This record gives sequence, C-alpha cells and structure tokens, in this order.
Amino acid sequence: MTSSKTAAIIGPTQMSLMEEKAGLSPGAMERAAREMGAFLAEESLGMVCVPVTGVPLTALTAYKAAGGSHSLALWPELTDAVKEKAEATRGNPELADRIRDDLIWKEAPFELARESDCLIAIGLSCGTMLEIIATKFIQRRPVLVLRPLMSGIPEEIAADLDLRYSDSISMLQREVKAFFGHPAGCSGGP
Repeated sequence: MTSSKTAAIIGPTQMSLMEEKAGLSPGAMERAAREMGAFLAEESLGMVCVPVTGVPLTALTAYKAAGGSHSLALWPELTDAVKEKAEATRGNPELADRIRDDLIWKEAPFELARESDCLIAIGLSCGTMLEIIATKFIQRRPVLVLRPLMSGIPEEIAADLDLRYSDSISMLQREVKAFFGHPAGCSGGP
C-alpha cells in the first residue's frame, strides 16, 4: 500500500478511559477521529490503521463514509495472550479496501510506520506510545500530534522522534496538507 500520500491514524482503543485519565471531555477523541478520517478521504489521501476499536476504527468508519478508497487495515494474527481480549473487542477490518493479516501484534507498530508517510496521533495510550516510538526505527517517520488530546510525551522520548504538534483539529489538518504538499484548501490525489 505504501504510497507517497498515506497517513496512519493512531490513538487509544479505550477512548473514554483515556479521556478520563487525561482530563478530557467525553467524546473529544471520537469527534477528532471522525473529523480526521473524513478529512483524509476528502483530501484523497490513503489511510492505514489497526481497526480493533476506538480511535482507529472510528477514523476508518468516517474515512469510508466520506468516500475514502485507499485504506489498509493491519489485522495481526491473534496470539493466545491477546485472543480473548481481541475477540471481545473485535473491530471491523473489512471496512478497509485492503487487509494485511500476515503479521503478529508486536509487528503492528512498525508496520504502521512502514506503510505510511506519517502518523497522526489522536490521544495517547500504551499502544499509541509504542506506535509513536516505533517511528524512531522506521526512517524516523513524523508523528503529527493533536496536543490537546494527550497529557504529553516525555521529553526524554520526544528527543529521539520527529513530533509535530497542533493545538486544534484545524491546525492539524493544515499540517497534514502542508506535509503532503497540498495547497491550503485544495484536494490532492494519491
């Protein structure tokens, strides 16, 4: 799937718990995920995610509803350690235009970076932190971060990463357009 215009959407699968822990208003992550999923579709950009539930699945659902047609779901093989939890929260990888199911869970953070040109972080969780950290090892992929939806990334970690912060969803959208070379207000093609 790797194209020159693909973004990975990352964020918590347990949105309400992470919103509570970060002191956010309920539904903040869901709204942002929907807006970014639709935005990527409207800009004719590709999208990759692990759509178990939460931010990634919400963004993929909005992407498809907005006519997005270049999506890839990474769907790792279930190991015994995650099988019970994954089956209880089984997402919807079938929404994507393509599914990759030839990897295991510990490979997924690295594959997100390999399959995309940048990552868009909507919120923070343990899994999201792994996905962000993986970018250090995969061509130091940039991570576009929606700052108001997380308490922060420690400076000791940030020093090794290409983090680009936005203070609002509209600023994040402008950053995505600039990253992919789209003039403000113009849609581009894959």
